[in-house]
Amino acid sequence: MKQHRTMRSLGPIAALGIASLVLAACGGGTTATTSSAAPAPTEAPMSEAPAEVASEAPAEVAPDLVTEALARYDAAKAPIVFSYPGEAFDAAAAADGKKVAIISWDDRIPILAQWGDTIAAGFEEYGVKVSRSSADFDIEAIPGLFSQAVASKVDLIVTNAIPGVVVPFDVVGDIPEMTTNQTAKPGVAPAENIVADVSFDYTIPARLMADWYIVNSEGGAMGEAQVVASEGQASSPIMVEEMKAEIAELCPECVVNFSDAQLGSWFDGALANETRNALTANPNLKFILPIYDGMTLAGTDPGITDAGSDATQASFNATPDVMKGLGSTSVKMDVGCPNDWFSYAVVDASMRIFAGAPLVADYGITCRIFDGANIGEIDPAMEDSTNWYGINFLSEFKKFWGSM
Repeated sequence: MKQHRTMRSLGPIAALGIASLVLAACGGGTTATTSSAAPAPTEAPMSEAPAEVASEAPAEVAPDLVTEALARYDAAKAPIVFSYPGEAFDAAAAADGKKVAIISWDDRIPILAQWGDTIAAGFEEYGVKVSRSSADFDIEAIPGLFSQAVASKVDLIVTNAIPGVVVPFDVVGDIPEMTTNQTAKPGVAPAENIVADVSFDYTIPARLMADWYIVNSEGGAMGEAQVVASEGQASSPIMVEEMKAEIAELCPECVVNFSDAQLGSWFDGALANETRNALTANPNLKFILPIYDGMTLAGTDPGITDAGSDATQASFNATPDVMKGLGSTSVKMDVGCPNDWFSYAVVDASMRIFAGAPLVADYGITCRIFDGANIGEIDPAMEDSTNWYGINFLSEFKKFWGSM
């Protein structure tokens, strides 16, 4: 099997504190990016220069494996079905007089702002008073934001992409804290002292992105891929692990490179430069897989343009700013896991905490693929669950919450 390595993107120094803390909470992570045709790549020292890229095409992959990847990919275009995983409870009574603080890691990231907006709207539907704040990618600001929430005498603090490991428990006292998207897949317990974590199942989009590459590269024959992870995000190591597993199963001879872009580098030009350099150095690199579509906006898409490359991309989150250009930019596929489903699940979990009702371990949020074949069926300018997924998630949840 072919193997080579690429340098990692360091990102700004400000990212290093949160990255190391989150990695400790997640059980670790790689210290260098790799490129591998095997499911478990070797690690490269930071100072090591990229090895020469092999020019030959990968060995032919059995057609039935590509067919299986296509079947999994096509299945994700089917209509999404909603199922409520708990018993009905009196949310209106539980919400009466309650105050919630939503503290975000960085609301400048479109998807985090969208989650915060929808979560707040769900609370306000039941009269819960909501305050919001954003750390704007500054870990030193986080304790002060929690102090403000405590001073406001809130009944619950919900963090938006902030891991439990950085919650200042000495400040919050008896106020319960709930995280979001930190467990990243079913069966993972929340961090210590965190009462609940509501999360997408990030294994789903990860495997679908891998399937897209396998199908569109004809089993690797049409070029290599580069997965761009983001160290410090709880779901990043899980998504990388699942993509490796899918490729190992369905395209073991595919050559897939792995690089990293910490959050700050998405916006400061570093990710765009790294993408351009990778494409310039490797003419057989034809597929880019940034694991979050926010990375494409100021990062991988401009990098592809700057390199004069015909590489195409697939990603995850179905952020409207990306979806509006789906097909006309280098982004050809985006996996959407309904953000309304997730956001109202956060509200559901919160009101269960208020009511003393049993918490839900897994909200069963599923996903849909958007690509050139179905993007014309929706208005991509704004996520509308009825339009995009055929389901009004707030109405579905309210059937189990009771009326005001």
